[in-house]
Amino acid sequence: MVSNLDKSSIINMENTARYQPRSKLNVTFSTADRDSAVFVFNVTKGNKPLLLSTENVTGHIALKHNDGSFVKDTLHFTEPNINGRFEYYIPNEMLKREGTVTMQVFISEKGNSNVTVAERIVTFDIEKSIVSQISAETKLQYIVEYDELQAIIANRITDIEDKMANAKDYVSQLEQAREKGLTDIEVAKADSVKVLNDLADKRLEEINNKASEYSGKFDDDKQYMDDKHQAFKESVLNSEVVTQGESKEWQKHKLTEGDGQRIRVSDTDPVELNSGFYQMWRMKNAPEGSDDNTQYWNVDVTIGHDETKQIIATISASGKTYKKNIHKGNDSGWKELVSLPLDEEVETKNSAESRANETLADANRYTDEQLSKQHTVLFEGSANGVNTEFNLTDSIYNYSLVMISGKFPGGTFNEPVLVSNVIDNITIQRFNLTDAEGQLVEFYESSVNVKNGIKPFVRHDVAFDYKNLKPSGKDKNAFTITKVEGWK
Repeated sequence: MVSNLDKSSIINMENTARYQPRSKLNVTFSTADRDSAVFVFNVTKGNKPLLLSTENVTGHIALKHNDGSFVKDTLHFTEPNINGRFEYYIPNEMLKREGTVTMQVFISEKGNSNVTVAERIVTFDIEKSIVSQISAETKLQYIVEYDELQAIIANRITDIEDKMANAKDYVSQLEQAREKGLTDIEVAKADSVKVLNDLADKRLEEINNKASEYSGKFDDDKQYMDDKHQAFKESVLNSEVVTQGESKEWQKHKLTEGDGQRIRVSDTDPVELNSGFYQMWRMKNAPEGSDDNTQYWNVDVTIGHDETKQIIATISASGKTYKKNIHKGNDSGWKELVSLPLDEEVETKNSAESRANETLADANRYTDEQLSKQHTVLFEGSANGVNTEFNLTDSIYNYSLVMISGKFPGGTFNEPVLVSNVIDNITIQRFNLTDAEGQLVEFYESSVNVKNGIKPFVRHDVAFDYKNLKPSGKDKNAFTITKVEGWK
């Protein structure tokens, strides 16, 4: 049980891996202290209380005296709140020992967890009280004085016993006085009873008369009070008077002026205001404008529990609105509240994503359409051999770029051609290397006459055997054209 006489020492235990040297607390208790030496431990992390309570942890403490004695015990939470505060009373048996005590606190998680934290080691002292320091000579002096006191008391007891022996004579005298007193009382009683009876009868008659008188007056006064009470009730019911019971649940804090207008305030930071509706100018720390700006702000302030406050500030002229929240003393700053005309809607994340998807689809569709208009397959088939003619769906001179694709002994080929550079013929050249050594095997060349624009033909198709240094002749026919595409 907590006592106002407790010797209490508060110790902050920072839960950190940073080295903390063994600390001497500069705390001293006495060997005469009993149930009053208490330590209060605040367990913190980052200088803030850890959220510890009986629900999630247990606390233990180990104390070692320099005389070798050792105590391990359980810590107790001082409050039901989760604030990481423990307390511990030093056992009386340890307080009897003068010396230095080393102490360490341990905290363990409840449940299946094996987590245990050892806090920093601290020391404190127990000093010998003055009572414990009384010398043997002083104690002997107290014994001698006690013997003298005992002799005085014995003499007084003897005196009392002598007086008790003479008490019998006193009793006899008292008995005689008692008998005489009883006789005198009986005589006086007989004379007084009649006087008392006569006086009592007279007083009873007076009381009855007064009672009748007061009873009648009381009835008249009661009727008068009832009439007044009824009249008062009727006057209250017929008036606009508000009773205490009717106003019990009413809002008691004044939010506006008496006439309902906003409370006018200037040269003030709205953070300093209590709950209410204000008209401010030269507002300090406003979300926009300088501190000496005279524009009007309509400011609504509401305060909540646990150091919370909400401020909504609107510029009277423009209607721009800002909001500030203060949560547990932390100011989050001003944020503008966006407002839209009645014919517009607030765009949400879903609507924005939907619009983005629609825009992307439109862009892809437009791109496909433009590419489709710009790109045309003019020929798809097979054309091989000198003088072979193949028909195009459109003249190549209607396009900026032409791609001729096909195959030859070395693989496939794609020949891009800028039409503006074409003079009657398009020449295709390729060479072939061996796969194993990368040696040059043959050179290939073919020429396509496109002068007609829509009916090209293979003009020549030749090759040169590099290995044997031998030309192929005019009709090698190594190239096969399979596709012609055009881009405008």
